[in-house]
Amino acid sequence: MAITLEANYSKKLGLPQYSSHQYSITVRTELSDLSKVEAASAHLYHQLQDAVDKEIQNPGFLPGDEQSRVVPFDRGGAGAPPVGRNPANPVAAWNCSEKQRGLIETLMAEHKIPFAELDELAHHRFNAGLKQLNKMSASGLIDELFDTYRKQPKGRSNAPGAYQGGRR
Repeated sequence: MAITLEANYSKKLGLPQYSSHQYSITVRTELSDLSKVEAASAHLYHQLQDAVDKEIQNPGFLPGDEQSRVVPFDRGGAGAPPVGRNPANPVAAWNCSEKQRGLIETLMAEHKIPFAELDELAHHRFNAGLKQLNKMSASGLIDELFDTYRKQPKGRSNAPGAYQGGRR
C-alpha cells in the first residue's frame, strides 16, 4: 500500500506601498512505509523552506518605483547597503502623503531636529529613509515624534512621584 505525502510551504512578505510578495511550493511524494512519514515530512519541510527562502529574496517590480528596477530584498542586516539613501537631495519625492510630509517638516522646524537625525531614526525604525517612508511608516514616525516631543504644561510631569498639584 502506497502512502501519499503532500507538503506545502508558503511565505508572504509585506513590501513598501502596501504591496506584498508571496511564494509557495507544493510537493507530492509516495512512501511505502508508514513508519517513515515523520522523517520524510521533516526532510520535505526543510527542503521546501530553503527553496522558498532562496527564491523570495528578489521581489521584482515594486509599485511607485519610477525606474522599474529590480530591488534586492533586504532583511535589515547591518551589511546591507541602504537603498536610495541621499538625505542631501532636497528635491527627491516623498512616499508619504503631503499632509504627513508637512507635519514632519513642521515638527522638525519646531523642535530643531536635523534632517539627517530624523532620516537615521527612520532607517533604524522602519528600514527606509525619511523620504522613502510609506503612509503607514510615516504615521508611526509622527506618533513617535509626538511621544518624544510632547509638551507638558508648566509645573506638570508624568514622571512617577512627580508633584501633580493639590493633595496626594
